[in-house]
Amino acid sequence: MSKHAATNTRSRPMFIDEDQVKQLLDWNEARYAIEQSFVSVSNQARDPVARFADQPVSSQPARTFVQAEGGVLLCMPGFVGQHRLASGSSDRASTLACKLITSFRKNASIGLPSINGEVFVFNSTTGKLEAIVEANHLTGIRTATASLVATDHLFLRPARARTPDGTVSIQLGIVGCGFQGMMHAIGFVRTQAALARVRVIRLWNRTPGRATQLKEVLTEEAKKTGSNYSVFVCDTVEDCCRDCDVIVTATGSSEPLVYRSFLKPNVHINAVGAGEFHHAELAQDVYDECQVYIDHQEGARKELATLRSNIVGEVGEVILRENRPQEESLLPKPGGISVFQSLGMATEDVTVGRLVYEKYLKAHSDQM
Repeated sequence: MSKHAATNTRSRPMFIDEDQVKQLLDWNEARYAIEQSFVSVSNQARDPVARFADQPVSSQPARTFVQAEGGVLLCMPGFVGQHRLASGSSDRASTLACKLITSFRKNASIGLPSINGEVFVFNSTTGKLEAIVEANHLTGIRTATASLVATDHLFLRPARARTPDGTVSIQLGIVGCGFQGMMHAIGFVRTQAALARVRVIRLWNRTPGRATQLKEVLTEEAKKTGSNYSVFVCDTVEDCCRDCDVIVTATGSSEPLVYRSFLKPNVHINAVGAGEFHHAELAQDVYDECQVYIDHQEGARKELATLRSNIVGEVGEVILRENRPQEESLLPKPGGISVFQSLGMATEDVTVGRLVYEKYLKAHSDQM
């Protein structure tokens, strides 16, 4: 925990820019921070007598939207109490933070990003602002990492348990090769040692040039990581999904793109797209057969109100019940389709923002 967490004597908050975030934020460390976020939400939702004292808790209201002349401001405050800062560490922190995001679509015409975000990290004891973390790259990693966590606990861990050597290899499909599609693909590649070896990556994008660009990025990633996966650019969504074990949909489509006939019997899908409805990318015949998992129930009640499918529960609750024989498992039925319906939540930004802040303090400890 930060040595300044109790006294908070700093006169001005830290400013941690995008380049520093890219240097500091490790995929596997972020994955653990997101796990803590998921668990905190599900533990908080339990009846107080059923909460696990050794697990974090949280508080987060629904995100708010403020309309401006040229765009919109989103406000996402949250608190996570007693979360571990690193896997295997006994150090715990309680973190209060708020992510602010602006979306101004006309910015592209003047050479500026359309979406900009910052995470404000406060001292949870005094309320004093400790750090401002630029959050464009952070948001990309935390969103992709949420899918990694869901894929691991819902699909890969059960698969590893069924193999003699505890290892799994996957064919990955990326439907939508924009920023989030790219971040998801890189995330799966960078975490292979911990999760699953990637043997094939199939890409589709409405504009084929985007998929070709991502193929070039992934080819370079293979060299950096010593991987030997193959990358294919596909002409159709059906071709992209064919024979895939794990699929990511990351488009703005308001029309179904993925149909049941495109899929193997046993597949996991991370539905990330942000079209008119969060569940627009998958056809109803997929939802008729699959089991849906979410990050938080409160968000699902608002943003998945029109979804017609079997919502099993929160990924955090799945994690809480692991290795606890007295708790009924919420894992998907073997051999079926599981879907993680990613909504995003403030607690993810809280734990990952705190991770970046702590790593910044450690990296600059000799200057303080």
